[in-house]
Amino acid sequence: MVEIVPAILEKDATSFEEKLKKVWGEAKKVQVDIIDGKFAPMETIEPEVLLNIDTIVDFEGHLIVERPEDWIERCVAAGMTGLFGQVEMMEDVVKFVADTQSAGLRVGLAYDIDTPLTDLENYINDLDAVLLMSAKAGSQGVNEFDSRVLDKIKQVRKINKRVVIVVDGGLDVDSIKKCFAAEWAEELSEDELDRNFGKMEFAVGSEIFEAVDIKEKLEELESLGAR
Repeated sequence: MVEIVPAILEKDATSFEEKLKKVWGEAKKVQVDIIDGKFAPMETIEPEVLLNIDTIVDFEGHLIVERPEDWIERCVAAGMTGLFGQVEMMEDVVKFVADTQSAGLRVGLAYDIDTPLTDLENYINDLDAVLLMSAKAGSQGVNEFDSRVLDKIKQVRKINKRVVIVVDGGLDVDSIKKCFAAEWAEELSEDELDRNFGKMEFAVGSEIFEAVDIKEKLEELESLGAR
């Protein structure tokens, strides 16, 4: 099985809650995309929206914002369990990683589709996950899957065999299979043949929320990791 994380990108609390209800009881974790209008030309809900929701899922924040390191306290107060910060407008990567860890949250760095993985090796051993955009950040339901992410998946696995890789953007059955193939492309030594050491997650938006039967769609996507 593979972990499929419903990703919600919405401008207002009502729309957010409508989508959340669709996966309520079906998903253990939900990714909340937060955009401040500076990274991408739109604004979404802010972390405080979660304070009005009785939590039965874990919320992880994807901070598509200027200076993600300045948003940590707000996300902690909102009850989030993990944070991914886009590196492109992050002034202090070390502070973001350290402060998120100190707060007891899962921490990851996020790379937009056009952003090279420069200096990732300097931080990766302190990360729980690396989020790789497979479409332009902040464009849910607009851009198609960009195959350039496949080389990035290979790059991450060359740097670190154990960190979780999260792929986000334009995902469907075919593109998820391609991502698995890219991760498995790395040659492993005999004592590494148990591929459970490496893990992938997929943050999926439109493919889930536009499905006729969301439970069935989630089960279909989750089954792709069976091997």
